[in-house]
Amino acid sequence: MGRPEGPIAETGPARHTLALWLRSQRESAGLSYRRLAAGTIYSPDTLRRAASGKRIPSLGVLKAFTEGCGADLQVAEGLWKAARRELAGPHKEYHIAYVTEFPELYDAMQSLYHRAGRPSYSEMDRRAGGNGRLPKSTLSRFFAKKSVPSKNFTLAFAMACGVRGEKLKLWEVAWSRAAGRRDWEQREKTRQQWKAKRVRRKRARTKFRLIARCAGCHTHELLEVQDPSEMFWCSYCMKNKIPLPHTSLPA
Repeated sequence: MGRPEGPIAETGPARHTLALWLRSQRESAGLSYRRLAAGTIYSPDTLRRAASGKRIPSLGVLKAFTEGCGADLQVAEGLWKAARRELAGPHKEYHIAYVTEFPELYDAMQSLYHRAGRPSYSEMDRRAGGNGRLPKSTLSRFFAKKSVPSKNFTLAFAMACGVRGEKLKLWEVAWSRAAGRRDWEQREKTRQQWKAKRVRRKRARTKFRLIARCAGCHTHELLEVQDPSEMFWCSYCMKNKIPLPHTSLPA
């Protein structure tokens, strides 16, 4: 007979529920941790810690524990995801149907990852089909907001988080909306830059016709100038180098 099991650690409600469910399934199957471990690749201590409530077991340990007890794997994964969400803390939910640009797509992907229980990067790649469809380096850059997700990355990410069938089509459409918005913004930015450039060129060619007064002899002449505020000197004053009279400054 194995040593008596200690009480479940005082943690959050979801983690407590997961540990309590694992213990109840083992007891219903009538298995000790040693006998349970004999049918898995894990040690009895690893399986005991999985049901202690002190930490959330990995998905591999959870599956081995559940299958060894003959329990419902879908229920186990649901409880595991709830415990992982509780551990990550509160998170803002963002639905894929409202995505129109890439920052919103990033928020929606974060929400999806949070609902999936925040699996490890290795587990994400395995769920997406393996073969490097979701490399750790690419996932790291994405979560650090250092890269814009491609369509293939977005769909593989959604599949790794459990999205299938028609719901996967929603993610493809959302990515296309965001890409279309990005392309429109880039075209609009280029158009505004060319417009500003044309305005600057037009202003450089523009000449103002005005009657200006010479700063030296105060005679008036009709001129064509590019800058109306520019000081005017007539040819006589320029030839004789008549200086501009000093103006007294206000006290």
